[in-house]
Amino acid sequence: MKSFLAALTRFLAVLLIVSGFSALAQYTDPVVIRDLGGAEEFARRRQELAKQLKTGYLILFARQVLPEANHYREDNDFFYYSGLADPGAVLVMDVVKGTTFIFEPQQSARVKQVYGSNLLSMTAEQQEKLGYKTVLPVSVLDDWLAFPLGKETDLWLRLSYPDKADGSRFEVGRDYAAQYENPYGDPTPGDRSAFNKLAERYPAAHQKDATPFIDEMRNIKTQAEIGVLRRNGSLSAEGIRQAIAHAKPPMYEYQIEARADYVFRNGGAQGWAYPAIVSSAENINTWHYFSDRRQIQANELVVFDFAADLDHMAMDITRTFNISGKFTAEQAQWYGIDLACQKAVIAMLKPGNSYEQASDAGKAVFEQHGEGKQWLGFPGHFVGLATHDVLFPRGAIKPGQVVTVEPILEFADKQMHFRVEDTVLITENGPEILSSGVPKETVDVEQLVGREP
Repeated sequence: MKSFLAALTRFLAVLLIVSGFSALAQYTDPVVIRDLGGAEEFARRRQELAKQLKTGYLILFARQVLPEANHYREDNDFFYYSGLADPGAVLVMDVVKGTTFIFEPQQSARVKQVYGSNLLSMTAEQQEKLGYKTVLPVSVLDDWLAFPLGKETDLWLRLSYPDKADGSRFEVGRDYAAQYENPYGDPTPGDRSAFNKLAERYPAAHQKDATPFIDEMRNIKTQAEIGVLRRNGSLSAEGIRQAIAHAKPPMYEYQIEARADYVFRNGGAQGWAYPAIVSSAENINTWHYFSDRRQIQANELVVFDFAADLDHMAMDITRTFNISGKFTAEQAQWYGIDLACQKAVIAMLKPGNSYEQASDAGKAVFEQHGEGKQWLGFPGHFVGLATHDVLFPRGAIKPGQVVTVEPILEFADKQMHFRVEDTVLITENGPEILSSGVPKETVDVEQLVGREP
């Protein structure tokens, strides 16, 4: 009865929010905004950033185009400070006054009919409910910028690379490098063209990089973000658990992926944090193997790395198992060492320690078993709006950070790869494993494999 009442309460709350938006935006989701703290939370983030920047103007750009055959997911930094998901939108903030202006493409009646309304097409009342009093056509952006940027002032931009659900800033930078290296590639990929145009049109404005300030804010999660991450941890773990429970030879890799994907989407996830990795045999030593087309044979190891994207917050989980449900003696030995290493690192993830100390604890386990050469440094990355989120796990461990722990042991000549990965929230009281809903102890994993028809 209590669970029914809780579900009913959530449904009524969502209905109340949505009922105020008769011309709902196609991609901006008021329920996601609510889950992350409401319009006032995004306003608070902007005000906090303004305090850090102190001078001039901030400009952030939404994505320009829709992804191919996938749900639209907004630029992480634009979303973090706006809560909006509208292709072609631009956020401008007067840093000194703390006022925010949104510029959006003007939609024809036909475009609204086909794609739904963007923020500009909503009523003033609907815009204010989403936190914005001034929404203008993007076609007048240069008219608006001509005065403030026509004289010497600071112009804050994210001059570093963007990140995305399944790629860090560094990884997007490598994507850009591929464009530069290709003789027919885009010489100004992503947002590089916008920065060049701003420099050409407003040479008196001093372009400054807001990325370090943005990253420091994004690195420490709010209580609302933590709430979403906990939900995603439970949902993603359940997807992994059910997929392993249905895994048996001679199943195709994509069938394991499909079972977890169903659980994610059926549980309300908007998409994937990254494409599924279901690797076996000759594919198992390819760390980011995404094809998932092979038929898995009896007694082969499987590395299963997959998680959901929920309310613009990612997750990251990996489990390794034998498709027949029983590790060989050698597989069990190396799996146990990898798991012991992961536990040693997680035990150190508490305020007062450093990521270097946590890394040393894991390295000691590998060295104890003669595999110190396989240690590559702290075995993980931060998680948040991106699976490979901003900054790197270095220095002091801080409450509110969310980090993966995923040590890897592999032996390519034997087609063996062992990876046990969890996403961990750092709290004042120590580590909280958000993905604990899927087993990882050797005997529990063996009992789970193929348990369900």
